[in-house]
Amino acid sequence: MKRRNLMLIAFLMTGWMSVCAAASAQSSDPHELYEQRCAGCHSEHAGEFVQESILREGESLIGRDSGMNVRAFLARGHGKLSAAEVEVMMTHLTSILDAGALFRDNCVICHGRAVLFARSHLGMKDGVLVGRYTGRAVDEFLQTHGRLEAAEVGVVVEALANQVTGEAYRVN
Repeated sequence: MKRRNLMLIAFLMTGWMSVCAAASAQSSDPHELYEQRCAGCHSEHAGEFVQESILREGESLIGRDSGMNVRAFLARGHGKLSAAEVEVMMTHLTSILDAGALFRDNCVICHGRAVLFARSHLGMKDGVLVGRYTGRAVDEFLQTHGRLEAAEVGVVVEALANQVTGEAYRVN
């Protein structure tokens, strides 16, 4: 009887430790993080949220309606993000704000969400964003595709490359 109880306790402890480890795991994928921690109360996707709810004041992001500093608000516990996750989220929200609505206004009608398009159809080759199936450089392709102005091409390419590599979101 004692052995059986000890085995049951060991089994339950192992399961409990697994649940705790999973609960404390931090996501560095900003889309996953937003969808898990923010979308339940805010817009379904971060791009929509930023366009509707965030303004820039100098170097800071500010809530459009509340006037609150977004970084400080998150750091005080909104969304229950760890310090590293706050940094991932701030980088994500800032990069969306910096890119404006170029992808949404010019590309989404044919290509859907930027993150899904980039991760399924694009890749990096020698530091250059390329079409996964054609190998063609995206910046060259966009010169004649998507109705983008020359200055907008670099913004879209950088945003798509960040989706592919996640470089903008890495926290050390």
